[in-house]
Amino acid sequence: MLDCENLRLDAYHDGELFPAERADVEAHLRDCPACAAELAAMRGMSGAFAAAAPREPSREQLMQLARGVRAEWSDARMLLRLFRASAVAAAVLLACALAAGAYLSSRTKAAAHEAMVLDHVAMPSPPAALAAGPAGADQQVLLAQWIADDLQGRQEGR
Repeated sequence: MLDCENLRLDAYHDGELFPAERADVEAHLRDCPACAAELAAMRGMSGAFAAAAPREPSREQLMQLARGVRAEWSDARMLLRLFRASAVAAAVLLACALAAGAYLSSRTKAAAHEAMVLDHVAMPSPPAALAAGPAGADQQVLLAQWIADDLQGRQEGR
């Protein structure tokens, strides 16, 4: 037989028990006046709720509900605006980083090219291709002309 602790009185009341369990609960209810009284109270409460007609919400309750819905919508719109602003800020930051990277890359290439030319000019002994002689002299003149043109272009660009 079931004891009061393991009795599923609510499931019995709702008709959720298998026939064997239902028979055990009914046997317990015949011998336990406290559980039978509790079941009677459950049935009384269920009857009271079933007999009561649902009330229409008052105008004030409807307005309060509408304000709550509007507040939630307003919160969602605020979060959407914040997300959009953050996305725009991230896009601007990314564009600035890419522009800075491109600028620094071009400056680095120009500086590397200038260093290579200066290293070539400052070399103590000319390489075999620039050795003394008619062909080497022509190359030295071309290199000097290129350096002069490069420097002049930089001064005009300022």
